[in-house]
Amino acid sequence: MNNNPVVEIFRAVVRPAVTIMFSAAIVQMVTQGITPPAWFLTVAGACITWWFADRTVTHIKENKEE
Repeated sequence: MNNNPVVEIFRAVVRPAVTIMFSAAIVQMVTQGITPPAWFLTVAGACITWWFADRTVTHIKENKEE
C-alpha cells in the first residue's frame, strides 16, 4: 500500500483513536437516552466500516503474498 513510514505511523495512531471516540460518543448517547443525529451515525458507521474492511483486505493480501 503506502511505504511511507510517517503515513503508516499516523494511520496506526489515528484509526484506533477516532474509532474509540466515535464508539464512546455513541455509547454515551445511548446510555443517556439521547438520540444521535443521523449524520453522526452515518459518518461514524462509514468510518468504522471502511477502516475494518480496509484492514481485512490488507491482511488477506499480505497472507496471499506469503
